[in-house]
Amino acid sequence: MDSPRVTAQVVGGPRVEAALKFAAGADPAGSLADSLKYLCELLAEVAASPVASVYVLEGKDDLVLRGNHGFPERAIGEVRLQVGQGITGTAVETLRPVTVDDAGLTAQFAYFPQLAEERFPAFLAVPLLAGARPCGALVLQREMGPFTQADVLLALACARPLAALLGAERTHGAQAQLTGEGNGCGKTLGMVHVLSRALARREGRVRLDAESRAKAIAQLTADFVAEKDELRELLSRARLALGKGAHLPVELETVIEDERVVERACEHVEAGLSPSQALERIAAESARTLAGHGPLARRALEVEALASAVAHRHAGLSPDRVRRGELLVAVQLPAIAALRGWGQGAGGALCAGPAAESPGISLCTALGLPAVSGLRALFERVGSGEKVAVDAASGQVLINPSATDAAAFRR
Repeated sequence: MDSPRVTAQVVGGPRVEAALKFAAGADPAGSLADSLKYLCELLAEVAASPVASVYVLEGKDDLVLRGNHGFPERAIGEVRLQVGQGITGTAVETLRPVTVDDAGLTAQFAYFPQLAEERFPAFLAVPLLAGARPCGALVLQREMGPFTQADVLLALACARPLAALLGAERTHGAQAQLTGEGNGCGKTLGMVHVLSRALARREGRVRLDAESRAKAIAQLTADFVAEKDELRELLSRARLALGKGAHLPVELETVIEDERVVERACEHVEAGLSPSQALERIAAESARTLAGHGPLARRALEVEALASAVAHRHAGLSPDRVRRGELLVAVQLPAIAALRGWGQGAGGALCAGPAAESPGISLCTALGLPAVSGLRALFERVGSGEKVAVDAASGQVLINPSATDAAAFRR
């Protein structure tokens, strides 16, 4: 009796099609940024994850978001972690996959208000390896967990071609020239210090009884008082240096003296959030306001900066410290960050966004620090620790200038 015929079945569907495109790779003629964006879009489909991100290890221990699907495009290059920081940094540090069902429950989580990651609390991070050495991380996020062992194996299988792509083309250390709007305060040559918007966290989601809430509110209030006192002292130094009639950004003193931010944070704790989560909620609300323009957006930038500083203090960590002569780099520069940078000896500032959106640019101008804004491609070209020459008169910015260019610049 003849055996029954078996007909081969061609397998299809959106995830299969995305997997085939991913296996074919990105356009070799495209830029690294375009290639990573394309592959992240495919990975999101293949892994059934709303968010897929690639972090690139730049310099010694900076993990920089260079590819993404699911978050605003303006976050590319701005979102940065250190190796060992957060869930992503832990995966790179340990060279092992790391997964959590709800990032809100862990103190290990590094919160970025511009990403609003509370929408996607389930994380899977796997290291990207070039041989035995890390070169970045692949991160998948969903609305809920868990990520299964099959998910982990799929992510690990996709990690290899991503690592090969990063090995073939690195963004850190390349020479480039950008032009923006200078503030007319001369020239400077210094190392880049990218300001992080990550909020430090001391505790995850906790349930506090009445007595614990009262203690938490008292500690959080004390943290705000200490931070504001430090900023007032710096503000007094700035006024003394500038003399009478100095024009400083109105948002700076307004936010420092506004007690509504403190009251709002305490209300969140009273409603059941931990102090860390209360600060994250305030920062997230401010980040949403930043999508607009005008006085409200400028004030929101300062509120977020204050919340971040208090979060670091509450977690027992020092604020982001600037070395003498370094250049502050941000999408939008808060006056609070510019004031603290000036106090620590910063040499100037660079912003991707226009000057009108950054009270910190106004403060730099008042203090005589060279600054250039409106550098739209800034985060595609620059990373922490790179040398930059700035001409605030012409708005010219040289990234990683040669020895000859640097010598000519000094003349």
